[in-house]
Amino acid sequence: MNAIKDAATRVAKRSKVLRWVAGSPVGELFDTKQPFSYRVMRITSRSNILRNAATHVYMARAQSKPLPTSHRSLFKDLAAPPFVEALIAKGFAGGLVLPADCLSDILKFCGKAQFVPDCDPREPTLIDPTDEANPRPDNVFYRCLNPHTQCKTVDELACDPFVIEVTRRYFETEPVFLSSQIWWSYPYPTKYDSYTPEYGFHYDIDDYKFLKLFVYLNCVDEARGPHVIVERTHKRKDFFEKWHRRLTDEQVATRYPGAMRVMTGQRGEGFFEDTFCYHKGTNPRKRRLTLQLEYGIRSSRRN
Repeated sequence: MNAIKDAATRVAKRSKVLRWVAGSPVGELFDTKQPFSYRVMRITSRSNILRNAATHVYMARAQSKPLPTSHRSLFKDLAAPPFVEALIAKGFAGGLVLPADCLSDILKFCGKAQFVPDCDPREPTLIDPTDEANPRPDNVFYRCLNPHTQCKTVDELACDPFVIEVTRRYFETEPVFLSSQIWWSYPYPTKYDSYTPEYGFHYDIDDYKFLKLFVYLNCVDEARGPHVIVERTHKRKDFFEKWHRRLTDEQVATRYPGAMRVMTGQRGEGFFEDTFCYHKGTNPRKRRLTLQLEYGIRSSRRN
């Protein structure tokens, strides 16, 4: 049964029509695996007017308490306003560098953490971050879910005063912490037409307002599949964009010439992103290790 289900999923990903349906508001409405309120949020958030209206209503009703923060920031030389200005203008803001001791602690954690493959989360595995000859040919992604519950340094980063201040100013309200994850990305074995399912342009709809912090845990050059952002596409969605959450490389190049920003970086370098922007992870030729923290306004999934 699982083999049949996996085969059906692969067919759906290869079909342009089915990909469009899955990424359209129609697909969201009939995704019965998700709560109805979540489906409503994912549909209404495609409209800037409805998204802003729902945000104000929710913020007026919510009584968010400030997130607890660490006593001192890991980024003591950084100020929040320039990052917030860049996020508002472009949809992303780079320039973070994780202190060497914090990076070392997280990498040590990665060496003993349980990672689960996307295709079968029942089969956790250990992955050596120092062993480049450690292929995982059967799966593209391996994830460690909510590592902030297992690694003190990740938890300190999630509660960092600078990170929280950037998020608070960008949301213009108190943020809630949604989740953390660390994942390995491996090369996708084949390509068909101009679209690779796990490495295609798309935008996220995780909340009425949400923000992510990405930190590279290994050096990410062109060979390691750098993150690519289509800047300024977080501001509003036209009719085409509302109905096309996923785009091919050719569509992005045609619709947004000169707007793609390739986010290469050294180990420990990070950036904020409003992933309501079109974005993608490039299909890597060498594996990539990334930490992600996510904040929103609706509900807390911090566990």
